[in-house]
Parts: sequence; structure tokens; C-alpha cells
Amino acid sequence: MRIIRLSLAFICFQASFTFALSTEDQINHYINQVEIPRLAEIYPDAIISITLNNAAALNYLPACDSESIQIRNQRPDATKRTNYEISCNNPTWKSYAPVTQSIMIPAIKTITPINRGQVISKSNTDVGEVDLSSLRGHVFTKKNPPYGQVASRNLRINTFITVNLTTPPMLVKKGNVVLITAKSGSITVRMNGVALENGVEGQQIRVQNTSSERIIYAKVVTDSEVLVNY
Repeated sequence: MRIIRLSLAFICFQASFTFALSTEDQINHYINQVEIPRLAEIYPDAIISITLNNAAALNYLPACDSESIQIRNQRPDATKRTNYEISCNNPTWKSYAPVTQSIMIPAIKTITPINRGQVISKSNTDVGEVDLSSLRGHVFTKKNPPYGQVASRNLRINTFITVNLTTPPMLVKKGNVVLITAKSGSITVRMNGVALENGVEGQQIRVQNTSSERIIYAKVVTDSEVLVNY
């Protein structure tokens, strides 16, 4: 019987403690228990921190007689700044708390200057920590490296590499001898040809059939093969 009374007393203490949390404490609890785990699922390798701004302004809000305030992130897709909408049912009020987020992710960066047109590889890159909000465009990571891509402009040392800083490598160059593969249903025909222009993987380029001298458009598959679908 004594054990039951102690358990009930402990439960009541927990309830009283939760009820006694200040608005600032409840927001910090929301940050630690809701927002950081949510962002960690989106960015599993990131170091995440969230700072509540202007916390002193919360002291001017009326005391909330409800068990807890309601909190909602107004911009869940934000990577830097957002506002939390906070509200109370008794008495009824609503306010906003600005927060700043830091999402540091491991990403590929240059360790030597890379010239425009130079191939990006393991030898001229490494992994570093970068704030996601400071990047423009999709960043490359160890799981999705840019190796084999070509720099679209001159890159300084310690530049984090994003998609808009790279272009696919030129697989076929004008004048290259290529194998033309033509497919129509289950029928496949192969013939020799000559590329009449440069092309990257997946690009349609003009190719001349060596035998018939007919010029056709074909999709670049590899550095020595193009594909035609009929």
C-alpha cells in the first residue's frame, strides 16, 4: 500500500513540475524533443543546434493557466531562421518566438585550387563541416560525391562543391568514332558512326552513319556508344 502511495506522489510531482515550466522552458523542451530530432531525420549526419532569440520578451506574456502552451514551427523547411507560433487557450493569446538554427553537415570541399574544366577527384577534395544555410544549391557529400564531374568555373581552395559549380564530363568529342546502337522493340542493330559534335552523358548529338553517310540524332551512352530508339 505504501509503494502505491509513493508512486502516486511521484506522478503528481511530475505533473506539477510540467505545469510549472515557464514559457521559455517549454519552448526549449519543444526544441530538444521535437525540432532537433525532426531535423536529425532529414539531415542524419548533421550537427544541429537551435537558439531561442529575444527570450526576455517572453516574460511579458500572460501566464498560461492551461497545462501547456501550443507551439508550431511556422517554417519547418527553413535552414537558418524561423518563428515558432506559441499560443495559450486559457487565457487566450498568441505570440511568436524567433529562433536561429545551425545545421552543420559534412560536405565535399576543395583542398587545392581547381581550374575550370578540371576533373574533380578524391585527390583534390576532402570532407569538411559547413553550415547548410551558407550554401547555394545542392551540396555533394561522401554518399553522393562529385568525383568525375568537371568544374564549371575556377574554384578556390576550401570551396564547398555544389551542383551549380560542376558540369558532367564530356564523354564524346567531335570526330570520335562511336558505335551506334539502334533499337526498335526487341530488334537491336549496331553500326559504326562518327560524332559530329561534343556530348555529355544523356545528351542528344548529331552522328553520321559511316556506311550510309546518313546523319541522325543519338543519345550519348558512354564515351564510345550512342543510342537511337525507333
